[in-house]
Amino acid sequence: MFAQVDGDELDLDATIRRIVDRRAGVEASDRLYVRRDKREREVAVTFLVDLSGSTSRQIDSTDSRRVIDVEKEALVLLCEALEAIGDQYAIYGYSSHGRRHVDFVILKDFDEPLNRSSSRIGGVMPLQQNRDGAAIRHAARKLLSRDAQVRLLVLISDGKPLDDNYVDEYALEDTRMALQEVRRQGIHPFCITVDRDADGYAPSMYGDVRYLVIDHAAALPEKLPRIYQRLTA
Repeated sequence: MFAQVDGDELDLDATIRRIVDRRAGVEASDRLYVRRDKREREVAVTFLVDLSGSTSRQIDSTDSRRVIDVEKEALVLLCEALEAIGDQYAIYGYSSHGRRHVDFVILKDFDEPLNRSSSRIGGVMPLQQNRDGAAIRHAARKLLSRDAQVRLLVLISDGKPLDDNYVDEYALEDTRMALQEVRRQGIHPFCITVDRDADGYAPSMYGDVRYLVIDHAAALPEKLPRIYQRLTA
């Protein structure tokens, strides 16, 4: 039974609602638990976030926030929920400038307290380009080192991969291959693209890996925790 005043484990959806209500200054429910046979949540998840220069673009003419601003807002909200339920998680950003210069930015590592990493999440800025395949492979190696029954890799991107000589079909195919490789290693990838035009390339880039296109970036903070809840239900 969900949304109980006591129980065996936290109800992730109810916990998210409580965090949102408290931030909005309204009365928050204390019905935060699931009552069922107790079990361990042996989940480890990596969130891999595109920090390319295109994330500096304004959401639309009515919203002055940038894509990277809503990415950060979504990650902060998600961190609060994950801290409450106790799942292992890490947040990494990535950017690149040529195949020999791929930046892999640790925003929050596994086993690192959130209070030591929150300023890094809040202060992250758009960087250069995005070579998705290299970042996916490196994130997977770190995730495989975690002791967990379920390993998730959630990729958050705002568009096509693009770097020096890493364009068009080559970039799409390399990203698709990297996702297939991590799935063969026992990792469950899920891809989120914040791009109104993603339907034109997402099927070929992600192949049969599960993905979601969010055509309005402002919805990401609300949707990301709920996506995670569905992935781990």
